[in-house]
Amino acid sequence: MSMLFIFVVGAVVALIRRRLVAGPAARQDSPARLLGWAVGLLATQRGDWGQAMIGELDRLEGRAQRWRFALGCVVAAAVMPPWGRAVAALGALTAVAAGGAGLYAYIHVHYRLHVDGWTWVGTAVLLLVLAGYVLGGSVLLRRPGVAGPGLLGGLVTAAAWLAAGGFTFDRWLNSIGRHWWLVFLTPVLVGAGGAWWGGNAAAGRRVARMAAVTAALGVYLYGLLAVAVVGATGHDPSDGWTPTQIVDDNLGNQAVFYLVALPLVTATMGWAAAAATATLRGAPAAPTGPAAASTAGVATHRTWYVVLLCAALSTSAMLVAVAFLRS
Repeated sequence: MSMLFIFVVGAVVALIRRRLVAGPAARQDSPARLLGWAVGLLATQRGDWGQAMIGELDRLEGRAQRWRFALGCVVAAAVMPPWGRAVAALGALTAVAAGGAGLYAYIHVHYRLHVDGWTWVGTAVLLLVLAGYVLGGSVLLRRPGVAGPGLLGGLVTAAAWLAAGGFTFDRWLNSIGRHWWLVFLTPVLVGAGGAWWGGNAAAGRRVARMAAVTAALGVYLYGLLAVAVVGATGHDPSDGWTPTQIVDDNLGNQAVFYLVALPLVTATMGWAAAAATATLRGAPAAPTGPAAASTAGVATHRTWYVVLLCAALSTSAMLVAVAFLRS
């Protein structure tokens, strides 16, 4: 849990940094940013339509009107053809997510797990998470140059997590073996490779996120299959748990580790590797003239970012130390 906290803090700090060092032109209101993101999903031949939507939004003044218009444009951009070869990849992601939901229901019925109100709440949350992964994957697949490297990176990431678990159901359910370093090395290679292939950090970040979506859905399906096959086998009987409790605990662990931990590690480390690779390849020249005057505010924001980063890292180190002392 301490490691997860560190990755969460890292992701939050990175997002805050992007916000603090963003130029004035990038600080638009939420409907404008949402619409700008949706326009990026459109095919090249529909670029004029996207610019027309942005111009129409600029003429709207009421906040409610701007939100309604932006959300309508997002829906139109998400479903508007052409999709091309991305349809096959999206169909595969949808099939894997649906297979995971089906196995989840089968395990509940086959092992006669306890069902109450919280079970239905957890099921609804799980379905929303799986649907979110499919929706996020559909958006990333429409970005140019993301589908191929992202899907390949997802397969490599899934293979790394399976290799760290030993490729055996029982060991994969309970621990990660001595090849744990693969779990951290692979996202770095995926993010760096995506940035090198795409030529910038943004491409590398998208490839890392696509790899995280693909690997999370694939390994989660594998983990559910392991629970369905293994059941309560191999558990220490001295714990006093019933077979039903063991299966229920293993079932919950799959979602925590493979729908939360795996994509968090992959996306965070891939994001950092993409940024580092883009920096090593060469940064743009420093602004001169009137543009240099705006860098003073950016420098102030960066100072606050450094302070925030140091505080976050200190807190993370303290939590890790406390966890080791308690263990």
